[in-house]
Amino acid sequence: MEPPLVEPKVWLGEDGIVRVDFGGTGVVTLELVKAELAARKRIGSTPQVTLVHLPGVWRVDVQAAAFISSLEMVSMTRASGMVTESSLGNLAVRVFDLYHRPPFPWRVFANEPDAAEWLQQFVGHR
Repeated sequence: MEPPLVEPKVWLGEDGIVRVDFGGTGVVTLELVKAELAARKRIGSTPQVTLVHLPGVWRVDVQAAAFISSLEMVSMTRASGMVTESSLGNLAVRVFDLYHRPPFPWRVFANEPDAAEWLQQFVGHR
């Protein structure tokens, strides 16, 4: 069994999209989302386009959802595409959307190529 995820993997892709991988954490917590934001701030200080992988995620906790919609996170996010391959992950993201929809454009996708294609319209725009 793998140890619990301490912080998501975050990197800037060649296409200008910041990738975030929560690596099968199960539950996205406030600590993980804050670690994501800290890693993104190390990449740059302007709003970013993000592609978030949520493999194995079945729940976003309330504090994490509220933080994702907070000014601190919103000020660093231009648009976001979330990739989830499971019905539970899809449900978790839909519940997040229902109660904590962020003000930036975002969508859920079943695969990375579709998400990256949609996100390209936001890369390089201010």
